[in-house]
Amino acid sequence: MRRARAFALGVFLVLSLGAGVAGAVQNVAVLPFYDLSGGKGSIGEAIRETVTADLKDVPGLKVVERGNIDKVLAEQNMQSQRTDLGPAATMSIGKLLGATLMVAGAYQRSGSTVRITARFVRVETGEIIGTAKVDGPSTDFLYLQDKVTAQLLGSAGIEAAQVQRFAKRSRPKLKSIRVIELYGDAAVETDDQRKSEILKEALVEDPGFSYALNDLDALQKRMKGYVARASVEQDKALRELREAARKEKDPIARASAQMQLIGQLSSQRRYHQVQREARAILAESAGQTTPPKRNALNLPELAGMWLVDADASLKQHDAVLRDGEAFMRRFPASQYHANVVAQMEMVIKAKKDEAAGRLKIDKELAQMRSAWKWDPCLVGVRYRGVSLHQEARRLYLACLELGTDDRKKTLDVLLDLDVEVGDFKALKKHIEMLEAIEPDNVSARNARYRLPADE
Repeated sequence: MRRARAFALGVFLVLSLGAGVAGAVQNVAVLPFYDLSGGKGSIGEAIRETVTADLKDVPGLKVVERGNIDKVLAEQNMQSQRTDLGPAATMSIGKLLGATLMVAGAYQRSGSTVRITARFVRVETGEIIGTAKVDGPSTDFLYLQDKVTAQLLGSAGIEAAQVQRFAKRSRPKLKSIRVIELYGDAAVETDDQRKSEILKEALVEDPGFSYALNDLDALQKRMKGYVARASVEQDKALRELREAARKEKDPIARASAQMQLIGQLSSQRRYHQVQREARAILAESAGQTTPPKRNALNLPELAGMWLVDADASLKQHDAVLRDGEAFMRRFPASQYHANVVAQMEMVIKAKKDEAAGRLKIDKELAQMRSAWKWDPCLVGVRYRGVSLHQEARRLYLACLELGTDDRKKTLDVLLDLDVEVGDFKALKKHIEMLEAIEPDNVSARNARYRLPADE
């Protein structure tokens, strides 16, 4: 038994240290590359990301995730020197990561040329088992990186076929070195929304930059997963709150739970659910115009105000007028009176503008050149100008379907028209279409067009 344990331990050590041993899996950690020119390090972060992505596909190598590397560096207070670790620090970090090999390097730009150097360090001994140095035009950045990767893999004892895969593969020229800088900025960005914007900006700079495209696809999948999980948790919390309100016997505690529920629904932009909850509260309290005894808050009054706000957010104009008038009759002295009146006045103005537009449109069309009347976008401009939003939207949709020289401008107009008519499903679709054309300003666009969460 003792011999068996000793034998097993020996096998484990060989596999753990396994550099150069056939069939052994080597754990590789890639550090950011050091900028010898004293820049902010974006390119160094990009090199780490692209090299890491390439090494993940090499049999016999297991790449340590960058998040684990940065976590260990932070724990050891080495974040500031992470691109320029000495031999002892490299060995120490490597052992904490469970790595057998560490990849470190540097780069330097000079005009339109770039130099990349790198080294493989065996963690157990601190020995440098391979180095690489390449020079060339910055537009050949990916080709130069492949040459470095091939040399490093050869020095690590990786089979020749894998080395040749990097040494001989064809790589596109970069449109500019800026795409590498943007990719590096995205690598260190912690905010997912901002990271998505930077990756899209990199693809605008160079649509063929596959690393950014792959990262963006993966990030968008993760973000959808986060949203889905958050929605599940929110649904669970709301169900529990709704059930607690239903079971509560004390009228004051019940009103408090109901108020909390409808407030959360409103803050989460679940406007359809706000409408249902508010109408249930108003129906249950029919005839009540004053707060219950000991209750400083009038729940039906709040529900009525939230209902009108939800109607307005969903662009349900007739509902705003109907529910707003019911609110004013039932709660004439309400502190929310001005808010409800303002919502109603906006709807009344919109309806008046539409009615006036129907009287003007024939004259507007008569003034157009005959040739222009065949262009749905140009006709749509006239309808939009007189506040006939439904008709204008149909014309712009036709324009988009038939083809337009300025697809971005057409989509920009459609976004506003979708909001005006309350078609939020179409709004979401058109936002996605616009982002494919113009990926920047995503945050500003999302902030402007607040989609209902329960559409």
